[in-house]
Amino acid sequence: MPPDDTELRTPWLRDQLIDWLRKIGDRGWQEEKWTLTADSGLDHMLDFFDDTGVLDDPVGRVGFILRDEGEVHVMRRLNSAIDQAIQASPGSDVGIIRSQSWELVVVAAREALQVMAVDSSRSD
Repeated sequence: MPPDDTELRTPWLRDQLIDWLRKIGDRGWQEEKWTLTADSGLDHMLDFFDDTGVLDDPVGRVGFILRDEGEVHVMRRLNSAIDQAIQASPGSDVGIIRSQSWELVVVAAREALQVMAVDSSRSD
């Protein structure tokens, strides 16, 4: 059973983070939603991370969105993977998520879900 989020000050942001991690960790979902439609999902994802600061300042998000140093560590890894993927494949969203470097982002998202004790399967 996953730990209780009631001790977090903004548990709804954690829920949104988990939703994004599930999407980022699911290549099939990305193909269906981000490459077959005109949806700018990658931009929405990046906006979420920018708005919450969970990647730029994960230590400052402990107690709000993140629980501990383990979660901070995986957010740092995810941040690094996203930065590398965007720098290695500038251009369209489709080009970025279909690039070899994006695989590191997918792996980092799945690892984050494991560390956060969340089931990675999607419910929608």
